[in-house]
Amino acid sequence: MAAMGSERAARMILACSVLLAASGGVRAEEGVGPWVSGDEAELRLVSAVSAVAPGAGTVPLALHMRLAEGWRIYWRTPGASGLPPQLDWSGSDNLEAVAMAWPAPVRFVFFGQESYGYRGEVLFPLAAQLVRPGEAAEFRLMVMYLVCREVCIPGESELALDLAAGAPRPTTAAAEIARHAARLPAPAASRGVSIRAIAEPQGLAVIAAAREAFAAPDLFLEWQIAPGHRRPDLPRPALSLAEGGREATFRLGLHPPLVRPGTPLRVTLVDGAAAVEADVTVEPALP
Repeated sequence: MAAMGSERAARMILACSVLLAASGGVRAEEGVGPWVSGDEAELRLVSAVSAVAPGAGTVPLALHMRLAEGWRIYWRTPGASGLPPQLDWSGSDNLEAVAMAWPAPVRFVFFGQESYGYRGEVLFPLAAQLVRPGEAAEFRLMVMYLVCREVCIPGESELALDLAAGAPRPTTAAAEIARHAARLPAPAASRGVSIRAIAEPQGLAVIAAAREAFAAPDLFLEWQIAPGHRRPDLPRPALSLAEGGREATFRLGLHPPLVRPGTPLRVTLVDGAAAVEADVTVEPALP
C-alpha cells in the first residue's frame, strides 16, 4: 500500500476540514476511533467526516498521537538518530493509497547529536484515496514508531476506523484536524519567501528572503546522498540576519563538502508558528 506526501493532499485536507468544521455544531462519534495505549504514547485514527459522501473519492483522515511527558517521536527525516513512524494500511478495505502530511518539526539534542521530531501531541493529516468512490470504507492501520527519552523504545499499535456510505457530517475531530492542517508548512512562494542554496568552499549557505522580518527562524534540510545511503549528521546552522531581519542566511560547515552544485534539496524553514517549504537546487559559489 503506497504512503505518499503531497502539498496537494495537504491543501485538500485543510479545505475539507475547515468547511466541515464550520458547517455546524454536530457532535457525533462516527468517524472518531478510540484511543489505543502504546509505549509511552496514545494513538487514534480519526476522520473529519462521519461518512463517505456519494461519489467521494478521497476522505480526510488524521493520525493523532499523544506522547508521555518528556518523550518524543521523529520527523520524516529524523536527523542524527531515530526513525520516523511507519504506516501499514494493508488490512484496509476500499483503500487505494494514503497521502501523509508532516507538520514542521522541532530540534532535539540527544547525547550531543541533533535530531528532529515532535513532543507532547502531534496530528498527521492523511488523505485517503478510495478504490470505490462513495462506498463504505474500513481503515486498518498498523503504526510502527520509535519513542525516545533517555532511552528509545520501539512501539507498535493497531488502529481501526470504519466509515459507512451516506451524508457526511463534521465529526468531533474535524476542528482539530483543520487546526493542525492550517499549521502545515506552506509552499514558500505562497508566503512571499524566496530561498536559495549556495555551495561554499567550507560548506553550504541557505539564504531566505521574505517580505516581513524573521523572528527566530530555524532550518531543516533533506537530500539523498545516493540510493540506500543516509544523509550525514548535520551541525546546527549558524544564523545571521540582514535587511532589517527580512533576509536570513544559514551556514553549515560540512567537511568535506558533501553538497555540490546541482544537488536537489528540500528546505523547511520554521519561524515560531509559521513554516514554509521549498525544493531548491544548490547553486555554485558566487565568483
